[in-house]
Amino acid sequence: IGFIDGNLKYAAIQFTTTMHDDVATAEKGKVREVVDDLVNEINRGSPPGMANAFGSASEFVWFETERGLVHGFYMGMIICFPMAFLMLMLSTSNVIVSMLAVLSIGLIVSCVLGMCQMFLGWALGTGEAIAGIIVIGFSVDYVIHLGHMYVDANRAKGFIHRIDRFTYSARKMAGTVFAGAVTTFGSGLPLFACQLTFFTKMGTLISGTIAFSICYSLGFFMSACLLFGPNGRVGDLLWIADIIGLSACMKNRCGVDLSRVGHHKSEEHVHTQMKVIPAVGPMQPSSSSASDEKDVNSAL
Repeated sequence: IGFIDGNLKYAAIQFTTTMHDDVATAEKGKVREVVDDLVNEINRGSPPGMANAFGSASEFVWFETERGLVHGFYMGMIICFPMAFLMLMLSTSNVIVSMLAVLSIGLIVSCVLGMCQMFLGWALGTGEAIAGIIVIGFSVDYVIHLGHMYVDANRAKGFIHRIDRFTYSARKMAGTVFAGAVTTFGSGLPLFACQLTFFTKMGTLISGTIAFSICYSLGFFMSACLLFGPNGRVGDLLWIADIIGLSACMKNRCGVDLSRVGHHKSEEHVHTQMKVIPAVGPMQPSSSSASDEKDVNSAL
């Protein structure tokens, strides 16, 4: 009970709940709703001038912070996947490869978060929301390297069929990707020795993400490229521009020939070597060629 200048100004009623500090944000939200309903019921039965009760607790203040972090996690998920697709389009310039890569990333994130919820019993809280954004970053890494090599096989080496491009990508990048996975997985192991729960969760998410990433990038993504990957220029942005008529429009209106964009250097080198240099005057046969012609005539 609080008195100010001899007048009764407020009365506080303390009570203890069964909610623990480490429960999920969603469970804390349910407790908050129960308290708010109780306060609203008290206000409805209070006389005029006293219907201004409210519930307050230090845990509710932190609950708002947790709810903001979880909301940021969901917003990060919504933003990261379109941004990942955009970055894959910029690096590979192929719609089919980018879609297969985004599908692989989605499977990796689903497996990691599903493992934390079903097998480890984690609920989405502060630590999971902060570390969950890192999961997407690790998931993109290996897939984008393999996809870039798959597309580069056609531009740099002229490989057309998907089996040749798959072989080129596997030989050029599979070893590098696997070595990077081993080192990154090892970097998360020391976090398991920490006493704070946040760091152990971070180590679990890092190691789990790397394990699923290497399995899905070398297993699922490369297999999908081998079975459903594009042949030749199929799926390339320039190929799509040719299909919809954008190349012809740009050439007629702006004088820009999109069909010449993206040719590899070997073709440019060949075209350079095949330039014809016109002679200034009439060409005179050399003495050796004249003697050879005389020998041929005498032989005939």
